[in-house]
Amino acid sequence: MPQDPRRMRDVRRQAARRRRRTRFVVAAGVCIAVLVAGAVTAFAWGRTRATADNSVAKAASTTSASPATPTAEVTEPVAAPEATPTVKPTAEVLPEPPSTPKGASKAMSEAAVQFPDAPAVKPVSFGQLKPKHKYVAITLDDGYGFQPEMFELLQQYDARCTTFVLGSWAADNASTLKKLDAAGFEIANHTWDHKTLTKLTDAQIESELLRTQKAISAVTGNQAPYMRPPGGATNTRVKGVVAGLGYKQVMWNRSFGDSGRGATTKKLYENVVTSNGGIKPGDIILCHWGSKATYEAMKKILPELKSQGYEFVTVSELIADSPSKK
Repeated sequence: MPQDPRRMRDVRRQAARRRRRTRFVVAAGVCIAVLVAGAVTAFAWGRTRATADNSVAKAASTTSASPATPTAEVTEPVAAPEATPTVKPTAEVLPEPPSTPKGASKAMSEAAVQFPDAPAVKPVSFGQLKPKHKYVAITLDDGYGFQPEMFELLQQYDARCTTFVLGSWAADNASTLKKLDAAGFEIANHTWDHKTLTKLTDAQIESELLRTQKAISAVTGNQAPYMRPPGGATNTRVKGVVAGLGYKQVMWNRSFGDSGRGATTKKLYENVVTSNGGIKPGDIILCHWGSKATYEAMKKILPELKSQGYEFVTVSELIADSPSKK
């Protein structure tokens, strides 16, 4: 009996749908199996990696604790510090030239002496020196009227100065002394309260200097072996007394002329740069803290002398660079 064609088509369609479902189920099963297998593999790999990392960490820890007996698992990571230093040994590093010290220079450190009981020296007085280099020493007296802007200006031009301070000022301005000391300035003695030393007894001169040095040394920890007599008033007796306390007298041969009334910026500039044949290497220049005219003149003088090749150094550095005065 012949079969109904429509029925046969339905049978074939149902068979085709069953085959498609079967293929879909098989494909889905394969995908799920692959995903599960991948997850299992990743988990196992993570466990293995963690175990390896822990082993390396333990080995490194053991090696740090006993560097003489490193384990077989520790290789280059631990040895690397010995293979990679790039800084040359200290002995091979050239010292900084005396023109660019950080803080106290070598010359200043070598010149400084202990306080109290500094060793006596032969009476000596410096006014001008003959250095090997184009050095001049700018010295600032007193301390009263200290100008932060002057201090900053001097630092801007790498001008390291010797400042002769009064003890009465130093005792009340330790923080300022610390700034000066840290910047490489040399802090020296200008007596306690600016008395004329030639009018004092030996004991009074000693008191003026020792009280001042105590205030200075409380900050610097030493004694710069220099003093400047107020007003430049000195004689053989005064030089003998100060030498017995370990001081050398430092005078000057060129001055701003800023201690009198009516000083102008133009006049102060000329006093330093052009008067008496013009400035020369080895000049010791006197000026004072506190004068606006001095500050304005200094703004002109520093770049002018710098352009001529001069360097601004402390008294110790100037002496150290002058062979006949060492």
